[in-house]
Amino acid sequence: MTTIMGPGTRRFFGVPGARGAAGALVELTLWTIAGTLFWLATASTISVVEVLIAALAALLGGILARAARRAMPFRARPRRVWLRWAATVPVAAMADMVRLAGWLGGSQPEDLRTASMPRGQGPRETGWRAGGIVSLSATPGSVVVGSDPSVGTVTVHTLVSGWPGLDESVLRPGDEA
Repeated sequence: MTTIMGPGTRRFFGVPGARGAAGALVELTLWTIAGTLFWLATASTISVVEVLIAALAALLGGILARAARRAMPFRARPRRVWLRWAATVPVAAMADMVRLAGWLGGSQPEDLRTASMPRGQGPRETGWRAGGIVSLSATPGSVVVGSDPSVGTVTVHTLVSGWPGLDESVLRPGDEA
């Protein structure tokens, strides 16, 4: 099998230390548990049939997610800063929703800006950009519409911004903790 990155450059991104059939089983188990819990958290009533359907759908989603992850030449190192961003996203999403209510009744300003992110294709840089792009796009007030890893820039479309300052935290130049 040939890869876009060349021989020997594929790195494992998933369950650390788990390879082969055991790694696949652990990964699919984690996907199934997470997907089932998410499904059940959104269900109005929980029955045995609901749990079985949720588990089956989550297992199918896990199989597809594993296949997609393995097919992509994506190398990223998870970053500690992702935890801070993940903790900020729900607060930023709620704050954006409140601001968007005012935005809908007002003049509806918007902003399309280019900001810096780490450049390059290494796992550290890719990890920073991946976490940052997901974090910024997970809130209703902003979405990343473009990324140029060779230059180290992203283009962000923003409708509203403000406290808790997720966009400023993610787009802080030089902060690669």
